Amino acid sequence: MNSMTISAIVKKDHATVDQLYQNYLKSQGNLPEQERFSTQFQQELTKHATAEEAVLYPAFEKYLGSEGKKIADEDRMEHQTVKKLLHKLKETPVSDSQHRMIFDELMTNLTKHVAG
Repeated sequence: MNSMTISAIVKKDHATVDQLYQNYLKSQGNLPEQERFSTQFQQELTKHATAEEAVLYPAFEKYLGSEGKKIADEDRMEHQTVKKLLHKLKETPVSDSQHRMIFDELMTNLTKHVAG
């Protein structure tokens, strides 16, 4: 049985998402590879955000009181921005230069989110 802490799981997810972004950047000029890394990134980030919203934020609210609610509310607002950017990323073909710009903006937002 896996006994990773929630914190370790969150950090692992963040590292996975970051690595997929780095792989996407390294694959510039190879559209099939860019598509693969972008799609994997979108899947991993969606899974991660869903887990945070379903498990982590309710735990913040339950165990950390008003401070936990404040943290959860702020993170949910950040997630709304990320979800909008994810949707734009999904709808923009990799061959479109806007795809990279959206991806970069998404990573900027994620970096801020992770930093807290």
